[in-house]
Amino acid sequence: MRPSTLRSAFSIVEMLIVIAVIGALSAVAIGFYSHYHRDVVLRVRDQRNAQEITSLAMGATAAGAKVIEPNDMQGTILNLIEGRDGTVGSFKGHNFRLSNLTEEEMAGAMRFLRWRDGIPAYVPNAD
Repeated sequence: MRPSTLRSAFSIVEMLIVIAVIGALSAVAIGFYSHYHRDVVLRVRDQRNAQEITSLAMGATAAGAKVIEPNDMQGTILNLIEGRDGTVGSFKGHNFRLSNLTEEEMAGAMRFLRWRDGIPAYVPNAD
């Protein structure tokens, strides 16, 4: 009788096949998560812009700067981009100005802005 030979290890071909399958699955997962990551980054950018617009509009209004265009969010944002000087208080003469936003950034920020008591207000869960 011959003693039976048992295979107790993987061959190099089997290992290469497993590595190739893992690599293919990783490529698919990375592609999926990079798209998800982009969506999150854009949402955070838009939320941050909306927060900045809200705080700047409130500060400018308190200082007497004419930035608010009633019921016109885009007009208000454009006034902030152009800049307005405060007219009262300790910020008299101080220029309230928002850094330039692209049309896409402005539209994204407006998703998170609502009018509240005549002033733009940030709404974090607008979507």
